[in-house]
Amino acid sequence: MNQIAEAYNADVQREWNRLAKDAYHTLEFQVTWHYLKKHLPPRGRILDAGGGPGRYSLELCRASYEVVLMDISSGLIALAQEKFKSEPEGVQSRLLEFAVGDIQDLSRFETNHFDAVVCLGGPLTHISAKSGRFKAMAELVRVAKPGATIFISVMGHLAVLRTIAAKYSNDLLNPSFQGLVETGDNFVGNFGTIWHFFRADELQRLAEQCGLKTIEMAGCEGLSANLAEGTNLLAQDEVKWKRWTELVLKTSAEPAVVDMAEHILYVGQKRQL
Repeated sequence: MNQIAEAYNADVQREWNRLAKDAYHTLEFQVTWHYLKKHLPPRGRILDAGGGPGRYSLELCRASYEVVLMDISSGLIALAQEKFKSEPEGVQSRLLEFAVGDIQDLSRFETNHFDAVVCLGGPLTHISAKSGRFKAMAELVRVAKPGATIFISVMGHLAVLRTIAAKYSNDLLNPSFQGLVETGDNFVGNFGTIWHFFRADELQRLAEQCGLKTIEMAGCEGLSANLAEGTNLLAQDEVKWKRWTELVLKTSAEPAVVDMAEHILYVGQKRQL
């Protein structure tokens, strides 16, 4: 995990810009925020675990939630602190804590402490060991209050296969490709680590094994998944873009759309004691 932190520290602006660099990448945020608004309690204290430079923390604080932002990258946390400095005092005051840490160890937080937990963008995908992913999920559930809603997004297995076909087709002939097909594990060169890409049912099983009741799932890129170029062209027409984003949201929970997404969002509720 130190390699993950170092890779993000090396270019902190990349992650801040990722959700806004073009129309296609804004869909991940738009769809995720739609489900946050739908399922979050009207008020409360939220843990943004693996929240990077704080795009979601910032919007949550603007919406009057109290937030603890934690990420493994000290550089991303420092960038988040800078971003919050330009916000009104009322927004700044609702960010209760900036913390550097690994989602596999949330021991700094008490059990049953948060009214909701979010872990968005794929932190679980960065954990190569199955036991580590289980431990992280269990920790995210542990710190949530009974009945609290937990939102987790991961990177999709089918989407990365489509990306390889479209952009890195020589990899189809690499013996390691069969390992990705069979396990969802793949070495990511610019990070120097193995990532795990999820099928939707795998994510659901993991969450339920750790004490969550499934509410719903969504594909964050929706019908646009792996269609960045076409989506960006479509977005040049404001009327068409409005119609398309409405359709993306409307169909985002369709099972086929969920499983083909680059980012799969899981929404669950911690079971009551």
